[in-house]
Amino acid sequence: MILIDFLRALGRRWYVLVVGLVLTVALAVGAYVITPPEYTARGLIILLPSEEAVANGGNPFLALDNLDLPARILVSYFQSESAQTDVANVAAEATYVVSIEESTRGPIIAIDVKDVSAAGALSTLNYIAGEVPSNLARLQTEVSAPPASFVRSTPLTMDTIAKEDLSGTIRVVVAAAAAGLVVSLIVAFLVDRVRLGSGRRRGLAFEDEIDDDTDDVDETDADEPEGGDLDNAPEGSMAPVGMAARRAQR
Repeated sequence: MILIDFLRALGRRWYVLVVGLVLTVALAVGAYVITPPEYTARGLIILLPSEEAVANGGNPFLALDNLDLPARILVSYFQSESAQTDVANVAAEATYVVSIEESTRGPIIAIDVKDVSAAGALSTLNYIAGEVPSNLARLQTEVSAPPASFVRSTPLTMDTIAKEDLSGTIRVVVAAAAAGLVVSLIVAFLVDRVRLGSGRRRGLAFEDEIDDDTDDVDETDADEPEGGDLDNAPEGSMAPVGMAARRAQR
């Protein structure tokens, strides 16, 4: 019954619902305009063992087993506040995540960048990728590692075209449309309740006026002399004429 009453209320106040839907569309369009799409770029960097750890003519890719720890140390540095501040000074609008690439085994570092422009995303990606070798060397120098034993790095893959990301825009548009629709339904229902309540109050007031008029007529009839007592009426009285007129009105 509640659902049926709600649907009936919307049917009676369809014009309120139409106005609400128009405003909802405008709200969704406005949300799309003020929430432009973002752009993402990704790069993968692999750590390689030192020349000292690889025999002459050896393959460095066969000696990657012990490089997971250096990779995690490097990731921890890029997650630090100082590294984030350095990146923010170069690209204030960009956000980034440096992490271990979990989809593969080995010391592979993933760099994911998001910016408000395609050029900004690619520029930030290249900046962070360029900071990996220098910071890797600095960290090893700080622990007094021999240069010949330094772990190296090389890019594995780097995006050259940023991808458009509409997920944030879509979330905002959907939220705005849902909020507008809910508000439209509630307003239409409340308007219907108010209008019905006002109509009931006017109906009750009209009935009260009719009852008051009826009571006044009854009291007047009770005060009038009966037809058999006309001789006792005051001289010059027009009571019979008044009674006849009121009875004719009834």
